[in-house]
This record gives sequence, structure tokens and C-alpha cells, in this order.
Amino acid sequence: MNPGLVPGQRLELDITTVAFGGDGVARHENFVIFVPFVIAGERVEAQIIEVKKRYATADLIRVITPSPHRVAPRCPYYAHCAGCQYQHIEYHHQLEMKQAQIRDVFERIGKIKNPPVAPVVASPRSYHYRNKLVVHGPGKPGFWTTRGRSIVNIEQCPIACEEINERLADIAHQQLQHVHVTLRANTAGQTWTFVEPPADQLIPETVLGRQLSVPLASFFQVNRDVIELALQHARALLAASGCRVLVDAYCGVGLFALLLADLVEHVYGIEFDDAAIAAANTNAERLGLKNYDFYPGQTERLLPYTLRQCPLDETCLILDPPRSGCGRPVLKTLRDQRPRKLIYVSCAPPMLARDVKELTQRGYRLDRVTPFDMFPQTQHC
Repeated sequence: MNPGLVPGQRLELDITTVAFGGDGVARHENFVIFVPFVIAGERVEAQIIEVKKRYATADLIRVITPSPHRVAPRCPYYAHCAGCQYQHIEYHHQLEMKQAQIRDVFERIGKIKNPPVAPVVASPRSYHYRNKLVVHGPGKPGFWTTRGRSIVNIEQCPIACEEINERLADIAHQQLQHVHVTLRANTAGQTWTFVEPPADQLIPETVLGRQLSVPLASFFQVNRDVIELALQHARALLAASGCRVLVDAYCGVGLFALLLADLVEHVYGIEFDDAAIAAANTNAERLGLKNYDFYPGQTERLLPYTLRQCPLDETCLILDPPRSGCGRPVLKTLRDQRPRKLIYVSCAPPMLARDVKELTQRGYRLDRVTPFDMFPQTQHC
């Protein structure tokens, strides 16, 4: 029950933990208050912004007792721009926090006691790793502010790669005519700036030494170093499984299917984005693969058909769904057809834990959870 808190009220609070999403958790007379830009163990002064039935949100006013893990943020826009939440925290402690947060998500949402969550795999670069930014107009380019009500104009972004920042500097003082402008760089250092790119424009990307063609408008991971680490991890899991067939659902441009195809007798990919699936086929031909089939369409509709072609006791299924997680039809297909091994790739741990809960209730066993820090300085993983 709200102990009489009102917006504008200032309090001294002790931060007990940092929750998934990035906000610190404090209590006032046993009422939860969320405070951003803090670290567990700190005592802070905060100002109440909004009071809900079960919790309140507050702004950080000052840190009274700082954590030994507190560092100076590198970005002049930090705490105003909504892009980063953890620049005030030492990088190794960010990784420790994310491991604890993911473990908590699997316990609370997945209902799994003592979930097997490994230490978070660090990004080789904790800054200057992003190969894509979306800036907003009209007017001078910028990012949404923390509360999302206005735009803070920017001239550089410390988590973006140098090539992106060079292009950003070129347009920083221009008056954008469009609401959203995308800046993208590839592994060769080439850059593109666009509003609506041609659907069939392909750009070169090199991953694990293999050159691929990727549609400029299609999804591709923003941290190349970390996706390579994740791919190597997936290769090790697949090789150890003994499976001889791989199905890559929600496959995009076929990144997992293409770079794991040499480990199996046959690989299948399913993707709704027509441009991405066309690129997957082009890349398979360029790589000289013969043991593949890529199907254009929704995973919900095509997965049952695809699995019926596979020896299920020797099949590994990779799931890499959107942030909303797997659709109900996909989970039903897994319950009914039961491929031997699942590798689930997710950028939304709560949705992953929700789906894993259902899968473990239907006979699957959670073997391990390996987090990769695709997005250093942010609350995402």
C-alpha cells in the first residue's frame, strides 16, 4: 500500500538491487520505488515522479554513498538520451548484474529453481560496437530522451562504431526532413544513410571469415564481434549433439543455417521476410552449399511441414524469434513433434523464460543458459 507518496517528494533511499530493465529497486515503508542510473548498495536521494498502486518511479537527484563499481559515463548525453542505462557501471560489474537478472527472470517467469545460467560472455568491445543507428527528426538528428517525450540532439555516440560516428558528424547540423534516418556500416567500413532503402539492395558482410550478402533493409545483428561468439557457441552445441539435420526457424538471412551447415547432412531455413530468404539462397549458392532448403513464409505455418521431413530424433531446431517470443502454434508443434535438441536464441529474456517454462512442462529439459552481451552499456542482453 502506498505510504502517502506524492509526485515531487524527495527521499533518501537504499538501493537493494538493479532489476531487469535497468532500474534500481528501493523500498520506502516496504513500498517499491524504481530509480534509474544507480547500483546495488548505494544510498541516493531521489524525487518521486509517478505513483502507481504497487510501486512508484523516481528520478535520481544525487548519489549519497556511491558504489565502488561506479564510473564516469563516457557520453555527454548520458541520462538524457534513452539509449544507454549502464554507462555509470564498471563493465565487469555490468556482466555480473546481467547474469543475476537473467537468473531471476528464469526463476520468476520460467519457474525454474536454480536455473543453469552461465556467466555472461563479454563483448570484445564495450564501446564503439554498434554497426547501426537510427536517429530521429525532423530538424537536427537526435535520440529520444529518457522519458520519450522529446529528442536530444546528438553529434556522436560512444557505443556506435567509428564509421557510424563519422557519418553522424556529417549530418549532425543538418535539418532532417524525415522522422527516422538509419545509419549503417558493414565489416569493411562502408556506410549507408537512408530513410527507405530499396528492398533488393544487398551489402557485403563478413562473418567468421565467410562473405555474405545482406539486404540493407533486413534485420542483422548490430554487434558483429558478439554474433561471431554466439555462432561459435552454437557450432559447439550442434557438434556435440550428434544431430545430422538442422532446422533454422525465423532464420533471417540464414546466418545460423549457413554457418552451421557443414556440421550436418541437411539444413532447412524458414523466414517470412522475402528479401532475407532470397539473400539466404544467394549466400548458400555463393558458399557452394548443396545440402539446404530455405522456405519463405511464417514459421508458425511452415515448421510442422518442415519437421515432418526430418528424422526428429536426429534433428536440432534453432529458434531465433522476434522479441515477442515463439507464437503459440510453434510451441504446439514442438509439443507434438518433439525434435531432439532445441537451441533458442533470444534478445528478450522474459519471453524466453516464458517459452522455456512451457517447453519444460512438456518434457524438454533446460540444459544451459548462456548470455552474450550483445549490447554493452545498456540493459539489453
